[in-house]
Amino acid sequence: MGDLRKAYEENRLDKRTRVYLRPRLLIVDEVGYLPLDPLAANLFIQLVSARYEKGSMILTSNKSIGEWGELMGDPVPAAAVLDRLLHHCHVVNIRGNSYRLKDKAKTGIYSTPGTQVGQFYSGAGGSNEFRR
Repeated sequence: MGDLRKAYEENRLDKRTRVYLRPRLLIVDEVGYLPLDPLAANLFIQLVSARYEKGSMILTSNKSIGEWGELMGDPVPAAAVLDRLLHHCHVVNIRGNSYRLKDKAKTGIYSTPGTQVGQFYSGAGGSNEFRR
């Protein structure tokens, strides 16, 4: 979102957004790692709306769908973006411990409380997924 924020601040958002509309598949990793401020939430909604039914997306998130209102700071824009993402979406939940910390957990250095990982796959024309 930092790239789109910079383009917004430099008054070149339309041109920069086109970069994200070109790929057949756009991957957005770790949605929800940090909360979105109102501008970032707005830019994210614009991006999802612009790609809606035009290009596929994979989104990874550690947040459940029910937590997106908190993530975006307001349940109304969260509902709008989820409406578009989930319209043609396949949801896949992946539950378990962190893969990155598996070796540390084996040695007893770190014990994971059941970290969850999630992904959306939003395909143009009807093949979308949320993987969690």
